[in-house]
Amino acid sequence: MNKQAIIDLYTDLATNPEKNFGWEKGLQNAINHSYKDEWIASIPKEIWNYCIAVGNPFIAGELQEGEIVLDLGCGAGVDLCVASLLVGEKGYVYGTDITPAMVERAQYNISLAGLSNITVHECSIELLPVDDNSINTVISNGAINLVNSKETAFSEIYRILMKGGRLYLADMIRDDNARELSCCVNESWANCIAGTLTSDELIQLLTQAGFVDIQFLGTNHYKTADSTIGAAFSAKKA
Repeated sequence: MNKQAIIDLYTDLATNPEKNFGWEKGLQNAINHSYKDEWIASIPKEIWNYCIAVGNPFIAGELQEGEIVLDLGCGAGVDLCVASLLVGEKGYVYGTDITPAMVERAQYNISLAGLSNITVHECSIELLPVDDNSINTVISNGAINLVNSKETAFSEIYRILMKGGRLYLADMIRDDNARELSCCVNESWANCIAGTLTSDELIQLLTQAGFVDIQFLGTNHYKTADSTIGAAFSAKKA
């Protein structure tokens, strides 16, 4: 994994949201992933320009009012804003991202939306500045495939979740229906290709980390290459 390549790409996205990066983004992307009309109406249109969702983690299960939520790889903060609306003033939402420009953009977008129950940290998913057993629900949208050690990431997620806490995951996986990839210049980590797993591999890692009630919720239309496809999963801490 080339961490700097990931940071460089997402710095470019943070500063040039209108640029064509070769994959779907923006408000239409959110609509295509069935983000609800009331969320779209409640969050400033400018923020939706940064929607690079590969799926919709909120279809994996409901967030409850008053919950504490952590968004891993929060990017410019679109899902942070949605989660904030769902947990309400009694809840709280944390976000993490390794790209400084994305953390800065997320903080700006949070302020633009007038939301006061969100904090964003610059850090790796593999080493989270979060106490054990402190989070009700972890969400993530297209970030786990970018992590070098998925085993470490899922172990960290399991550690910070409260007993019975949930993981709602949207991510890119290998498309079982695609032909085998040959080595090529476009198979990069930053473009959500090289770091993808099959659904079975991802489920196996979740099981090894201790998760139960693991569900593969299916794939969607999203593609970053012929070999990848967007998918959703849910799991629970025992």
